Amino acid sequence: MKQLLILLGFLVLAAPAFAQDAPEEEKAAQAQEKPVLDPDFEQRLNLAEKMHDIWPIRPRVEDALDMTAESLPEAERAEFKAHMRKVIKYDQLEEESIEAMARIYTVEELQAMLDFYSSKEGRSVSAKTSEYMEALEPAIIKMLDGALMSVRTGSSPDGFYQQQ
Repeated sequence: MKQLLILLGFLVLAAPAFAQDAPEEEKAAQAQEKPVLDPDFEQRLNLAEKMHDIWPIRPRVEDALDMTAESLPEAERAEFKAHMRKVIKYDQLEEESIEAMARIYTVEELQAMLDFYSSKEGRSVSAKTSEYMEALEPAIIKMLDGALMSVRTGSSPDGFYQQQ
């Protein structure tokens, strides 16, 4: 069950990577349809690209793959990771991530992210993020297990979250 939850979590994070490419004609039509209503979009897009230069998405996906693979039997890990690497379209995922950053964050927020992640402290935080997630993983799994158990049994989930 834990393996399934971890895999589900990874798949939710990586869902855009599994989307099919639109036909070229459709992509061209979509590109022409985008109205230029947002005057700083190009600036945000440029900042998002710079952000990906210093904080690329591929290593974060690889960390998620490694964490997910750890939940599998050792004999299955390499095959799982190899298969996932074939399925995940890293270039497309990066393009979508850059586009999402440009759409979601303001110029000021992107600049602050760039300033932080370009700093010594920001690089250190980034390097420790997967370690932090690994440290939290047991608590998250325990809570999810408790929530699933409470759904199955109809009982209150409070008892499942207690430290043991």
